[in-house]
Amino acid sequence: MSFESIKTILETRQFAALIGLDEDTWLEAKRKNPYDFATPAGRYELAKDITAFANAEGGILLVGLTTAPAAEAKTERIGAHDLCSQAEFDVAQYLGIIKEHVYPAIRDLKVYWLPVNAEATQGLGVIEVQPQSASHKFFLIAKVVDSGAELKQIVFGIAKRNDSSNDPFTIAELYKYTQSGKHPVPQTLARVEAKLDALIEAQTRPAPPTKTPDEVYDERTARILDDDSL
Repeated sequence: MSFESIKTILETRQFAALIGLDEDTWLEAKRKNPYDFATPAGRYELAKDITAFANAEGGILLVGLTTAPAAEAKTERIGAHDLCSQAEFDVAQYLGIIKEHVYPAIRDLKVYWLPVNAEATQGLGVIEVQPQSASHKFFLIAKVVDSGAELKQIVFGIAKRNDSSNDPFTIAELYKYTQSGKHPVPQTLARVEAKLDALIEAQTRPAPPTKTPDEVYDERTARILDDDSL
């Protein structure tokens, strides 16, 4: 599957075609009401799932589908609809939590509810994360940890989509990426190119003319005569 093929299924309302699909780099499925937004853990899970797509190649998260392990594919496979009402998939709440817990803002993010049944009372929650430019990455997960009235700490992390899972970076990986950011590849290449240009210019610059022995002798004689005249 690809981002565009999943989009086509949704746009053409071929919802039955979702059944049997495997979760992969571009697709993740959740039961209805998958996040407990009343808890920090629930809000963090949503931010992790969204930033994982943004830090990879984009993807679509669908709320309102059941999954089961697909052993041969080492992933989860969509088994059935578990549709949610529009009230259950509160678009404004999803957008607000993503805005609060993800930095920087994900460009062209779309969050909407799509009716599925004939009565338009039950449907799917859809979150589309468009592919992001490399210059805009990486997207951080901001999480407020409140350990009491006197201590509040801001904690952040990074998650990236890896096949069909959302894997947070280890502290070592996070440090590696922050360090490499100090020396961007374009800047390094520009410095190397400038040094090469300087070397080439020095090699192609004409050498100063060499003096003949007679010219050297005359210059030394002139200096001696000048010294004697003092």
